[in-house]
Amino acid sequence: MAFHMQSLENRVIEVRDDKYKTSRLISEFTPFIASVAQKRVGRFLQYGTDEELSVGLAAFKEAMDSYDMDRGKFLSFARLVISMRLIDYYRKKGKEKTLSLDDDNTTSGLIDSSSMEQYRIDDENEARILEIIEYRSELEKWGVSLEQLAEVSPRKENLREQYKDVAKVIVGNSGILKTLMETKRLPIKEIEETTMLHRKKLERGRIYIIAIVLAMVMELSYVDIRRGGGI
Repeated sequence: MAFHMQSLENRVIEVRDDKYKTSRLISEFTPFIASVAQKRVGRFLQYGTDEELSVGLAAFKEAMDSYDMDRGKFLSFARLVISMRLIDYYRKKGKEKTLSLDDDNTTSGLIDSSSMEQYRIDDENEARILEIIEYRSELEKWGVSLEQLAEVSPRKENLREQYKDVAKVIVGNSGILKTLMETKRLPIKEIEETTMLHRKKLERGRIYIIAIVLAMVMELSYVDIRRGGGI
């Protein structure tokens, strides 16, 4: 039995008529907005200091308001809107610096190996940011923060591996996984009988096990659960 998290596209459409939920979603994606803006302007930007980030925030809200499923992935659409509004911003300011949607760290339209490598690194960094945002958001639905996860993560490698094995068993057992996802509680008795791991050890690792299960279900590539959700 497959379990799917609510897509970002559905979240955008669902919350955009609610000012509080819209503001919260935008807040979640401030790292993404900063990453896109910094990539476009070619320098580090800081919220509260650089006007480009205010432009990015407004553009992200604009993207939310005008988005529909026919536009494809929301973040790709939002990235385009942010880029366009930054171009408008620089034009209105009459600044010498110009931005191009087709100009990502290239010179005179030439793409060399170093610029391609930088493009790859930028995309990977952006993917890491997005995974952490999505993972943090999902954990919050379970009453867990990344900071709390870091605190409860086992220090011993062998214990982490035991909990990882438990998570694999849960993901591979449709009945146990269904119970967990629907109740947001570990079915300790069933897991104990399946894994032969003592219930006290399972209870101590409850948060960590759930976090690993979520990471597996979400098919995260960059989040390293061994370090409490770090990258």
